[in-house]
Amino acid sequence: MEEVVHSIKFIAINTRHKRAPTATTVCTHNMLTIQLTIIFYLLCIQPSIALLVSSPSVKKPHTYRRSFRTSASGTNQRIATKTSLSSLSPDATSILLSSNDDTVLKSLAEALGYLIGAASVLLYTPIAVRIVRTKSANGLAVSTWWLKLTSFTCTDIYNIRNGFPIAAYSESIIITLEAIIVLGLVTYYQHRLNATTFILLGCYIILTTFALYGAPDEWINIGQVTSIILSTSALLPQLKQNADRQTSGDYSPITASLATVGCILRIFTTIQLADSDTLILLNYGVALLLNLSVLTQIVYFGTQKEGKTLTDLFLADVKSTKKVGD
Repeated sequence: MEEVVHSIKFIAINTRHKRAPTATTVCTHNMLTIQLTIIFYLLCIQPSIALLVSSPSVKKPHTYRRSFRTSASGTNQRIATKTSLSSLSPDATSILLSSNDDTVLKSLAEALGYLIGAASVLLYTPIAVRIVRTKSANGLAVSTWWLKLTSFTCTDIYNIRNGFPIAAYSESIIITLEAIIVLGLVTYYQHRLNATTFILLGCYIILTTFALYGAPDEWINIGQVTSIILSTSALLPQLKQNADRQTSGDYSPITASLATVGCILRIFTTIQLADSDTLILLNYGVALLLNLSVLTQIVYFGTQKEGKTLTDLFLADVKSTKKVGD
């Protein structure tokens, strides 16, 4: 830059004194012309460089990225990017913005998926804690937990066999394990650890192994449809039992609330991460309606029939010592 300024001053002095250009003057003038031409050329291609940096669909050469970052400040980068976007056609701009929005939504869905998985650790824990504290499971229907376990397992197998990302069904794996624990507690405290229980458990293990490693894809799809039917049937015994007894029962309102919120979030993550799979969306839609029904039933019978407050209902898992149904 100092050389350019010196050359300009030199030419101006020669012109003012009307001296004949020497060989050195001509050489310096030519160098100045080349330098100014290069600078002008870089300024002209600046919008193209900005476009390469801002467009995710174009492979960005590292040399262009470095020249853009070193030749412009943060403000100039934003101006150049806006200029390049404004030069695009409306269709190209909408495609570019849509691509960025999809990336953000997928990232959000993935983060929510893992968050739901972590939160699901507490989904059935309140029920297990209540059973252990009261040493009773009379307010729970054992058939509900067999149906839940089978339904969750069908959903796990469907997701695994279709290769969906783990973020799309992380909580399903966790609540499957929790359902096994609660089922074990219910059968133990209801004194149902008999031959029938162990036969059912053996059939469950054999069928699950076959579905994961040997079953045709058509059978897996049927299994997911079965999961939807089972998820509908799973809570029906609990709903009927609560209605017959006119009590809030032993089903945790915290569990019902978390399941309701989780189903709403899972509908969003399924759209983003599992290509809006129809069977999975239907599964979570049905589960949403059922869990919301159980929650409504617990709140209604608890407040209207049993005279409890909402605080008492939602703290019953850790405070209650009364055995419901005894």
